[in-house]
Amino acid sequence: MADCDLCGVALPTLCPVKVFMPRFAFAYPKGTEVNLCGKCLEFAHDANSRVSGGSNGKCDTCGSKTTVYPVSIEVPSFSKGVDPKTVQICKACLEACSEAQVKKENEPKSEHH
Repeated sequence: MADCDLCGVALPTLCPVKVFMPRFAFAYPKGTEVNLCGKCLEFAHDANSRVSGGSNGKCDTCGSKTTVYPVSIEVPSFSKGVDPKTVQICKACLEACSEAQVKKENEPKSEHH
C-alpha cells in the first residue's frame, strides 16, 4: 500500500510520475518519481489541457517556486465522502502528469481469472 502524494488516499497501485525536484537536483539529476492515484492523475491531465493564467507560488508536487496553476482534486473524507481541495502545480509537473496519463491509457489491460 502506498499513499497518493496529492490527496493522501492509500491504494495498492499508484501511477508514478517523473518530476524534477530542485532540492534533490544533485542526488537525482534526471528527476524523481511522485506517486499519484488515478483520479489525481486524471485531474492534473485535464488541468494541463486547459491551463490559463497562473500565479507565483510553490508547486505541491516538486516544491519549486515558479508559476503554478490551480488543480481541483477530491480528497476522501469519512464525514463528507469527498472533500474538494485545490492544489498548485507547475507547468512542468502538469506535462509530466499528462505523459503518465497517456502511458496509463496505452498500456494493455490485464485480465485476472
